[in-house]
Amino acid sequence: LIFAGRIPTDAEYAAVESGGESALRAAVRGLMTGPDFHEFLIRASNDRLLTDRDSGGVLDDGRFFVDYVNEHYRRAKVARTIGTRRARNDFHGWRNSVDHGARRAPLELIAYVVENDLPYTEILTADYIMANPMAAAAYGASTRFDDPTDPYEFKPSRIVSYYRQGEGYKDECDDDGCRILDPGPLSTDYPHAGVLNTTAFLQRYPTTATNRNRARSRWTYYHFLGLDVEKSASRTTDPKALEDTNNPNCTVCHSVLDPVAGAFQNYGDDGMYKDQWGGLDSLDNFYKHDQGEGAAFEITARSFAERQAVSITAWMQAGTETIRTRPVFDPPREEGSHVWWNPGIDQVTVYDAEGEAVARLEPKDFEEDPHLCGQIENQRGAGEVFESYFCPNTFLVEIPATGYYDIEVSVWVEAVHDRAGSRRKLLSVGAGGYLEGDAWYRDMRFPGFDGEEAPYSDNSLQWLARQIVADDRFAESTVKFWWPGIMGSEVAEFPEEAADADFEGRLLAASAQDAEVERLASGFRDGFQGSPYTYNLKDLLVEIVLSKWFRADGVTDSDPARRVALHNAGARRLLTPEELDRKTAALTGFQWGRGINTSPWNTGSRLHSELTGSYRMLYGGIDSDGITERARDITSVMAGVAKRHAAQASCPVVMRELYLLPDEERRLFAGIDPYVTPVSEFSDTFEITAAARSEMQTLSLQGRLTVGEKTVSLAFLNDYGDESGDRNILLDRLTVRQGNTVVYRYEMETLGHRPRCHHVEQSAFHLSGSGRGCVLAVPVDIPADGTYQIEIAAWATHAGDELPKLFVGIESDAESSTGAASIRNKLVELHDKLFGVQVAPDSPDVEAAYQLFVAMWQRGRDILDGWFHFESWQCRWGWDHFFFEGILDDAIVAYEDEHGRYYDFDWDRVEDFLDGIDFSDPGHAAQAWVIVLATMMMDYRYLYL
Repeated sequence: LIFAGRIPTDAEYAAVESGGESALRAAVRGLMTGPDFHEFLIRASNDRLLTDRDSGGVLDDGRFFVDYVNEHYRRAKVARTIGTRRARNDFHGWRNSVDHGARRAPLELIAYVVENDLPYTEILTADYIMANPMAAAAYGASTRFDDPTDPYEFKPSRIVSYYRQGEGYKDECDDDGCRILDPGPLSTDYPHAGVLNTTAFLQRYPTTATNRNRARSRWTYYHFLGLDVEKSASRTTDPKALEDTNNPNCTVCHSVLDPVAGAFQNYGDDGMYKDQWGGLDSLDNFYKHDQGEGAAFEITARSFAERQAVSITAWMQAGTETIRTRPVFDPPREEGSHVWWNPGIDQVTVYDAEGEAVARLEPKDFEEDPHLCGQIENQRGAGEVFESYFCPNTFLVEIPATGYYDIEVSVWVEAVHDRAGSRRKLLSVGAGGYLEGDAWYRDMRFPGFDGEEAPYSDNSLQWLARQIVADDRFAESTVKFWWPGIMGSEVAEFPEEAADADFEGRLLAASAQDAEVERLASGFRDGFQGSPYTYNLKDLLVEIVLSKWFRADGVTDSDPARRVALHNAGARRLLTPEELDRKTAALTGFQWGRGINTSPWNTGSRLHSELTGSYRMLYGGIDSDGITERARDITSVMAGVAKRHAAQASCPVVMRELYLLPDEERRLFAGIDPYVTPVSEFSDTFEITAAARSEMQTLSLQGRLTVGEKTVSLAFLNDYGDESGDRNILLDRLTVRQGNTVVYRYEMETLGHRPRCHHVEQSAFHLSGSGRGCVLAVPVDIPADGTYQIEIAAWATHAGDELPKLFVGIESDAESSTGAASIRNKLVELHDKLFGVQVAPDSPDVEAAYQLFVAMWQRGRDILDGWFHFESWQCRWGWDHFFFEGILDDAIVAYEDEHGRYYDFDWDRVEDFLDGIDFSDPGHAAQAWVIVLATMMMDYRYLYL
C-alpha cells in the first residue's frame, strides 16, 4: 500500500509463502515501480523538503529566464486581446504548468534518480534539472518529450536561456507586462547542483540581508547530513552574552553554519544566480553600498597627547580586508547642517587571538590612498598624523589568516566646528566591508565545509554537493529522511532532561534506533546483501520495511521503559489522506471524488479526489507552507471526514460489486448476491416467457432444507412496463416435493392477500410487485431434513422489452441458515481484506458485524421498497469519473465550452445502460451491506496501515 498503492496479489503471497525471506525481499522491491511508487517518492520527499507549495510562481522573478519572460508577455497579450474567459484560462493554465514544472523540480529529481537505480548521491550532484515541457521551454532547453502538451511528464533538462543582468540589458513594459528586447551579453552556463540550486529549493529556504544564507545552510545540514544545527548548542537570551562575538554558544553554531552558507554565495533572496546588476554576485545592496555605523565610541580626547584607543573584535578573511571609521554626533546633527568635527588618527592596529600585531597602519601609509578623505598634518612632538574629515574612511589591511581579530584605532578630536555645541563626538568603527569583485561577505567565514574552503566562487555549491555526498553522515541522513515516509514517525531523538518521567524509555528508543540507522546507513553505502549497488535507495527502502521496527506486530514487554521505547514500533500508523485514498481505490475500485484535473488554477496532479483535494488539510495533510507536519493521531474533525468518506464510498462500492460487475471481477463481494439474507436458504430469479394460462410454465429450484417452518418468498422484480402497457405475473400453484413425493401443494388463488398489493384474477394469484410489504410470503412446514424442490406454475402479461422477472427465495428463521453462514463467511473475508486480520466466523468481531447486518436488514424490510437506490444523487457514484471503468466504455467524454475543456459523464449513454440493470433488492440485503461496509471503513483498522 505504501509503495504501490495497492494490496498484494495472490501470486505475490504465494511466492513469499514458498520462498521465505529472500522472496519477501524480492517481492517488496518488485513493488517499486509504476505511477503509485512515483507518487510515494514525491510525497515522502516533499514531507521533508516542503518545496511543493503554492508559492505564487517560482519563476515570476523571471527577468533572468529570457524565454519565459517573452513567452509570458506574448500569451498575456493574446489573452487580453481575445478577452474571453477561455483565453484567460488558457493563459493561466500555461503559466501554472510552468510553475508546476519548476516547483516539482527537486522532488522529480529525487524520483528520477530512485526509479532509474542511479546512485542516490546524484540528487545533489546532478548536472541537470528535471522539467516538464512548459518549464523546459521556459529554461530554453531543447528536451524532447513524449507528449509536449503533458505538464506531468518530467525529463532531465538544463537551464540554457539564463542571462545575468548588466550593461546591454533592455526591456519594455506595458499593460501586458514586460518583455526583454535585448538580454545583454551575460549569457550564463548555469552550474546545476542537483536539488540544492533548484529555484524551488532556494525559494523554500530564502535568504535576507541579515540571514545571509544561514537558513539554507541549516536545512542543507538537516536534510542531507542529518544534523539540526539549532539543537547543537544551548541558546542564550542574555543581552550581554549576545553582544559577545566570541560567545561559545554562538560560535559553535556559526562555525558550522556560516561556511556552508557561503557556499550558497551566488544565489540571492529569490534563488536567482548572481542576481545583482552586473552579474558578478548576489550580495545585498545594503552591504555593498551602505556599510552601516559599526560600533560607536565617544571620543573625549582633545589632543594628540590625550589620544585614546578604541577597539572592536571582528571576523576577517585572509587577504585584503577593510576597516571603516566615520565621525558622528549624539544627538545627530540636523539634516543639512554644516556642523562637523574631525578626528585625528595616529595608528590603526590589528591584533590576532594571541595579542600579536599582524597589521599596523601609520600616517605615512595613508598617503595617496584613494579610499581616504582627510590630510596628513605635522603635530608638534608627534610628527605626521592623519586628520580625517567629517566623512567615512576605509583603511585597507592585509590579514594573514581567516579568523577573529581585535582592531584598535588611536584617535582624538582634532578639529571642531564652532557651533558643534554640547553634542557628544562619536567615532563609528567597523570592519570587513565590500570590495569590488567580492562574491561573499567579508565579515563572515569563508565559503567551505568541514574545515575546507571552496576553491572557486562560481561553482562553490557544486563543490559543496560533492563534499556532502562524500561525508559518512549523508548515508545516515538518508535513512532519517525516508524513515517517516514508511514508519509515520521521526527517528527517535536522544532526550535532554533526565528528570522526565519517560527519560529511560526514550533514551532506550533513541539508542536502539540510532544503532539501526547506523546499520542501515552502512548497508546503503556499501550495498545490502551482497548487492553490487551502492547508495541505492530502493534497497534501503526494502531494508527499512524488513526491519523489526516496521514488522513488529505488538509489544507485550512488562518493562515500562521498554514499552515506552517500543511505542512507535510496528506499522500500525494513521494513513495519510493520500494513502487512505489509494487504499480505498485499491480495495474497492472506487475513489471518492476522483476526476480528471482540467482546472487552470490547479496543476498539482493529473487526477483529483476529495481526500487529496477538498479534504486533504482537514484529514491531517500538509500544504508545505503554513502547515508542514502531518497529523499522526486522529482528531474529531478527521473522524468526521473519515465518516463522510465511508458513508459516501460504501454505496457506490456495493452497487458496482452486487449489480454491475461479474462475480469473477468483484473485489469484495464475490460469491454473494443481494438475495442472500440472514434467513435465506437458496433462491433464484426467473424470466417468465409464458404469456397466457394455456402456455403456463413451471419454475423450479432445488436445495437442502432442515426440518421446521420455512417461508417461500416471491417478489415481482420488474413491475410496470412502458407506454405499451403494464406487466403482470399470475401464479397458479406452488408445490413442494421431496423426490417424487409432494409435501405441500397450494392453489395460489386461495392464499390471503393484501388488497393494496395483490388480488385474485383468472382463478390465479395476481402478484403486484415487490414494493414495501408486497413481497408474498408463503409458509411451508418441512417434515425432515433433506433435499427439496420448489415448483411454481405461472404465466405473465408482457410489456416493453423486458420479460417479467420473479424472484423466489426459501427462508428460514434458524441462525444456522445457509444465508447466515454465507454472510458470516463474507464478513470473515472482509475483515481480512479491509483490516488485514484473521478472524473466525464465530469471533466477536464477526458477531458484532453480523448483528449490525441483521439489524439493518430487518429495518430495511420494514421501511424500504425492495429496490437498490442507485441514482447518483442518492448513491453518489457520480463522484468518481472512473466508476464505470471496465464496465461501460466511453462513459466519460470531453466537453468544450467558453471556459475550456472539462470531462463529465455521457449521461444519455450512462442512463440507458443503467436502465437495463436489475437493481431489485427483494431481501433488502444490498442496503444492509452498504451500512456494514461503511461501518467497517470507519473502523480504526481501516484508517490505520
